[in-house]
Amino acid sequence: TPPECPFCGEAAGRELEEHVRARHGHLLGAPGTGNGEQLYECPMCSLTCTNIQILEEHVDLHLEEHNFSEGTDLELAQQLQTEEDERQRSEEEKREREEFKKLQRQYGLDNSGGFKQQFLKNMEREVDRGRMQPFEYHKRKADMMESLASGIDDGKTKTSGVIEALCKYYQNENRDVRRVWLSAGVDHFHSSLGDRGWGCGYRNFQMLLSSLLQNSFYNDCLRDTTLIPSIPKIQSMIEDAWREGFDPQGASHFNSRLHGSKAWIGACEIYSLLTSLRIKCQIIDFHKPTGPMGTHPRLFEWILHYYSTDNEGGAKVVCTSKPPIYLQHQG
Repeated sequence: TPPECPFCGEAAGRELEEHVRARHGHLLGAPGTGNGEQLYECPMCSLTCTNIQILEEHVDLHLEEHNFSEGTDLELAQQLQTEEDERQRSEEEKREREEFKKLQRQYGLDNSGGFKQQFLKNMEREVDRGRMQPFEYHKRKADMMESLASGIDDGKTKTSGVIEALCKYYQNENRDVRRVWLSAGVDHFHSSLGDRGWGCGYRNFQMLLSSLLQNSFYNDCLRDTTLIPSIPKIQSMIEDAWREGFDPQGASHFNSRLHGSKAWIGACEIYSLLTSLRIKCQIIDFHKPTGPMGTHPRLFEWILHYYSTDNEGGAKVVCTSKPPIYLQHQG
């Protein structure tokens, strides 16, 4: 707030001293005493002086003190504001670093190791808790090392006959199910100690590939891939596709490196891999809900159309020759 004149109350700013002298200099003098001595009263603190020069010097001290105080307060305010800005900027940078590290951990990009490291660590934890005997640890470690060396999945998480079981179930099911369309035969692969929490994208590819390998139409494209590859091998295959020039933007997102990491992958990476194997495929992106409450009716319509196009009418349960769909979603 600009300083006010003690005589008239007018805001005078930094020119308070000049304002007092110019506008109110005549008031610096005051009536004398009864014995004829002239007295002068300070307009700021009511101190009485007998000499006009002393009073002027006294008023000057008031004005200098006021100006000094105003300048000091301004400098202090600026300093405090600067310190607060720096503190907020530091906290924001720290928060951003923590959020970035959290995202890196969430998506497996924090250089914490990959399938092999997680497999061994989880087995050691099982031994420590008494859930696994040491001899079993060493046997499974040897099997895992052999699988990594060959690049072939050990098949210990595989379940065969899924489509056949579903077909039999729905043929005998009498509930309100009007029509059932099933994909071509496919094996199910679930997560293991080595990829729990991040391996779904790779396991889904193993399932899709298990179906393609049963389809003679893809024999030429898959003549070099006759067995289901392990997750580290799939990571290397995707890196090979990137080196061939497929999806440079996706490659840059992962710094062109998947092997030895727990990086999450999705449809774009599998598209690159399948295309590098000369298998025709396409990505359909339902990037936002098309129904109420975050639902995706258009997604279900597309899937229904994909399976039912060549099978209108006929039996209640239809086992189609269509490959399964690689379906991934955020999270």
